[in-house]
Amino acid sequence: MIRHEDATGEASRALFAEYIDLVRERLGDAFVPTEQIFATEDDFHGPGAAWLVVYEGDVPVACGGVRELAPGVAEIKRMFVTASARGRGHARALLAELERLAAQSGCDRVRLYTTGVLREAGALYSACGYRPVGVVAIDGRIDLWLEKRLRPGS
Repeated sequence: MIRHEDATGEASRALFAEYIDLVRERLGDAFVPTEQIFATEDDFHGPGAAWLVVYEGDVPVACGGVRELAPGVAEIKRMFVTASARGRGHARALLAELERLAAQSGCDRVRLYTTGVLREAGALYSACGYRPVGVVAIDGRIDLWLEKRLRPGS
């Protein structure tokens, strides 16, 4: 079940903390999460914005948000599935719902920012039609801007 929630909620914060732990595990303890990379909880309020949490029964297992990046362009942020719930379709369902919300708010394209060490995420995004539109080299890692057109011809 996918629920609209506040990004400041207990489930949301616990999932985001686990996400940051995973990123630090892959990038090292020197990695510093920034607002530019992860946005803030407040970024998921207002027109064109939403925060979603996926549940298995009463257990929160995934989260992600969408916000308007520019006119006609949405951005997906903080998308994460907890290790114990991976491989069961939660990421695809969550991504599809975030894309649906972006399209519903009038966006033609959706973008997201990820890092190369999150291989599973990269494979998902590629399989779901996302293509690189920018590459950023930071502190020895490769980060990617990915984009998907939500409507053919847009």
